[in-house]
Amino acid sequence: VALQSGLTNVATFMVGPERWDTPYLFESLFDKPRSHHQMSHNQKKFIEDLIKVDHFHMEQFAYLLEKMDGIEEANGKTLLDNTLFTYGSGLGDGATHQYSALPIVTAGSGGGKFKTGRHFNLSEQSGLTPKVGGKYVAPDGGMPLANLWLTQARALGLKIDRFADSTGELGLLRA
Repeated sequence: VALQSGLTNVATFMVGPERWDTPYLFESLFDKPRSHHQMSHNQKKFIEDLIKVDHFHMEQFAYLLEKMDGIEEANGKTLLDNTLFTYGSGLGDGATHQYSALPIVTAGSGGGKFKTGRHFNLSEQSGLTPKVGGKYVAPDGGMPLANLWLTQARALGLKIDRFADSTGELGLLRA
């Protein structure tokens, strides 16, 4: 309602608590509260449960997008057409805490500023990120997530040269 009414044009939504082992109940998935943190660390005994949680989250995201796609706005486009969503994870691999090869989904065209309906793999590496000198390192040739944030910020009118470790815009996303 806040987006539809113009009360705000920006929203952030985090599904789970940021604290490490805070258990929470996943609607209709489990009979008692579970810790997503434990599930996300590639322990074989939790993989099936993690898949259930990931599937649940994507179903909720799809439900939101479907609802927004059914709301027509004054310009004749849908609320989804006029919105840009970014959905993803802060970790590419929970066992190693690496933050490259992140699964990210964007939806909506941001009022026509972005192309939709396409898939890109912007990481040249799959699997675990190597540890060098005690720290996990980004894969050579991979695309920094900051490039996505830079692209979105510029599309929204911010005049910035770079964002965090960005190396440039993702021109392939822009309409």
